[in-house]
Amino acid sequence: MPYKCKKQKSKSKKTKYRVTNWPKYNKALRQRGDITFWFSEDAIAQWTPTKEEYQGMGCPRTYSDLAIETALMIRQVFSLTLRATQGFMETLVKLMGLEIPIPDYSCLSRRSDGLKLQKLLENIEPGSHVIIDSSGLKVYGKDEWHQEKHKVKANRTWRKLHLAIDEKHNIIATELTTKRVGDVSAVPDLLNQIEHVFDTFIADGAYDGKPTYDAIEEKQPGAKVIIPPPKNGVVHEDGPSQRNEHIETINEKGRAAWQDITNYGRRALVELAMLRYKTLIGNRLKARELPRQIAEAQASVRAINKMTQLGMPVSVKVA
Repeated sequence: MPYKCKKQKSKSKKTKYRVTNWPKYNKALRQRGDITFWFSEDAIAQWTPTKEEYQGMGCPRTYSDLAIETALMIRQVFSLTLRATQGFMETLVKLMGLEIPIPDYSCLSRRSDGLKLQKLLENIEPGSHVIIDSSGLKVYGKDEWHQEKHKVKANRTWRKLHLAIDEKHNIIATELTTKRVGDVSAVPDLLNQIEHVFDTFIADGAYDGKPTYDAIEEKQPGAKVIIPPPKNGVVHEDGPSQRNEHIETINEKGRAAWQDITNYGRRALVELAMLRYKTLIGNRLKARELPRQIAEAQASVRAINKMTQLGMPVSVKVA
């Protein structure tokens, strides 16, 4: 975390926590593996597109965007290849006694390019915070063992995943870009996806700068911005007023006190969201072309949001 204040470590024992809603959370964890949760009745009912959904030239499509999105989510949740996804869903249709066609792997690959997915906040009540961060997702390249064993370079290619969450752990905006896109440059695109009113914007020091403050002021005037300035940050007369206040507070009371005053520690929620993504989905993209990688990441984020809605652990300190 850039510009994070390093507090002196205590020699006391590590704090222990206890989950207070374990029965409910345990049920939610089991439901994640329930195929009927992903292959739902709503998706089956809307498996074929309506005339309003597809008005293009040529032969009408066999599968709706929701059908393709459902297949992609099942692929990501159960870590399947496109061919395995086709076979898996064909077996499900037989076992469930349904008479609907299943898209083949070639169709899934083509349709994922420019796929129109459902809104991230569908059936979700967002919070009042916007907390953003970014992390890398590997496309291809040698792993650490191969590099050390054969003395070769990594030659890695990776994409940058940008996430915006609220204080309820819901992912409210996402963007997948090339590694050349800076964190600040992705802020306007993330804010454009947010339709609700928010009170607080939190990010790490990589997002510090006037462009970020201007984008937030344009999207949500009066929102509180909590971004730590660099150690050598100085007050500018023509700079953002909130940034100047942060610098003055840090100079007067110290960075640790500033973190407590602004509740900057809440930014850890987005780091937890990144960890959740890489634990549940993985740190590698399966597709090779950027448009299809975007659809893959978007489907993964929607799958994580569905898991979050099932239930999250509530923990309290016990020691």
